[in-house]
Amino acid sequence: MTLLGDCCLTIDGNPIHGVPLSFFRVAAYLMLSDRAVAQPRQRLSALLWSDSADDKAAANMRQAMARIRHLQDEHDFKLIEANFWVLHLVAAPSLSCDLLDLLDHFDGKRTVSPVRLCSIYGGELLAGLDESSSGFEEWLATRREQLRNGCIDGIAAGLSDEGLSLAERALCAHRLLDIDPYHEGALQTLMLEAAERRQILRLTHLYDAMRSLLAEDLGIRPSKQTQALYDELIEELKAG
Repeated sequence: MTLLGDCCLTIDGNPIHGVPLSFFRVAAYLMLSDRAVAQPRQRLSALLWSDSADDKAAANMRQAMARIRHLQDEHDFKLIEANFWVLHLVAAPSLSCDLLDLLDHFDGKRTVSPVRLCSIYGGELLAGLDESSSGFEEWLATRREQLRNGCIDGIAAGLSDEGLSLAERALCAHRLLDIDPYHEGALQTLMLEAAERRQILRLTHLYDAMRSLLAEDLGIRPSKQTQALYDELIEELKAG
């Protein structure tokens, strides 16, 4: 199951069509809550349908859970269980989920390399889903920022990891710029890679593109460190 970037449920390599959007939302909420503790059904219904009256939100939750149960029964798997009071995740060893992998890394349950993080973080949490209630969208915005910042920090660690090859550090840099276009540490890594390959035109293009982006979007110049590195690399390439 993919929850980072475009949501998708795949079984035996085959994408499942018509998955209720509530399945992805409920799964993400339960994964980002204390996974060892069942979550109150009323709390989640109030969050998912925060703009509706309590009775309407409860009715919507009943309909959503009926669709989720039908999906799971039809495809013979179990991830979400619920009763009248609570919802919880079911242990599913065969389930592969990008969000769970990421959370296990953040919680220290498993170590994921910066290169692996580049592929795990496919985009924002629940990207591509239609907008939900104001309450859920506020909750989602907070969780998206937390996951995004955590991935930026994790991938950025690869920029200075001497155990990685130059190509792997460059891969981390490219992914960082996809997530944060203003990340000068990523730019510096790509500039070093271009200099290593003696690609003076690419080096200049990388620096000029960042300089323009920072000026147009933020009204600032590249840091003194970035400017000094660019000047040093250009001088070395022209001298060599």
